Amino acid sequence: MASARASLDSTLRDYAQLNTVPALLSIVFAVASLYAFGGVSEIHLEWFNYTLTAEHSTIFSLAVLAVAFASSETREFQNYERWEQIMIALAPVLIVGNQYTNFVSDFIATNAPAAGIAAFLITVASWGVAVR
Repeated sequence: MASARASLDSTLRDYAQLNTVPALLSIVFAVASLYAFGGVSEIHLEWFNYTLTAEHSTIFSLAVLAVAFASSETREFQNYERWEQIMIALAPVLIVGNQYTNFVSDFIATNAPAAGIAAFLITVASWGVAVR
């Protein structure tokens, strides 16, 4: 009986740790997106004496989004419905567009804060669709 309980406790701990990784990735994505679209002005990690840059925010967001999409249950883009495909595609377009094109970054800056909030919400919704 004690052996079965220990095995069950071990299995539950392992499962809890697996859910920690997606939750951590979600936080990284949300924070990087908040920074990219003007929701926060500076992110500084004292432990590492590191301040997040716009370039790193773009890299983190895209890398985490790619990992999330690759680890989703659906995994193949064509298995998503059309509206889901559009949502998933919007996140990298907004993230890269904001960093590397004047059109997107100027539009977001000119229509602040509404455009930044909308871009952030679209990327978070895209994240939610991609990880299902």
